[in-house]
Amino acid sequence: MADQSANTAQEQYEKHYDTGEMMMEQGDYSGAVEAYSLALSIDASDGFVFQCRGDAYRHIGDFDSAIADYTKALSLYDDDEDRAMAYLYRAVAYISKCDYHNVMADANEAIKLGHLLDNAYLTRGIAYVNLGPMGQGFADWKTAADYGSKGALKKLEQYGIKHTPLIKTRNNK
Repeated sequence: MADQSANTAQEQYEKHYDTGEMMMEQGDYSGAVEAYSLALSIDASDGFVFQCRGDAYRHIGDFDSAIADYTKALSLYDDDEDRAMAYLYRAVAYISKCDYHNVMADANEAIKLGHLLDNAYLTRGIAYVNLGPMGQGFADWKTAADYGSKGALKKLEQYGIKHTPLIKTRNNK
């Protein structure tokens, strides 16, 4: 009987997670928060579900809840690439709050991990442009462009800076 109830709980967890994913795809971010919360009420050990719920919170503008979920995901992740992603998502939430010191800190952590470097340098560049020195922000955007970030090229173009990227691999590994 214990195996059957454990199986049922896992099925419920998966059902709520899948519903959250479907809601995200449909743009129903509040519904996604509710579904992910139900999944987490069954099993709160999966960092990815916290990250997903953080994404949903970010989409509805609840940046404090998003930051809390990304922080929880970071505490549960062992994999460096997963951790880099959570740092970058949390940095995006901090950008929305104009908290550029925390943006800088999270982007630096992602860079140290050596993954998703295109997004990490793009994000840190945003912090530098807002905090200074602006030239370091431009340098980070050039590095991001070298890793393939089209967003960084657009940022540079907004400031009238031309750059021909030297294509590197996205990850340092």
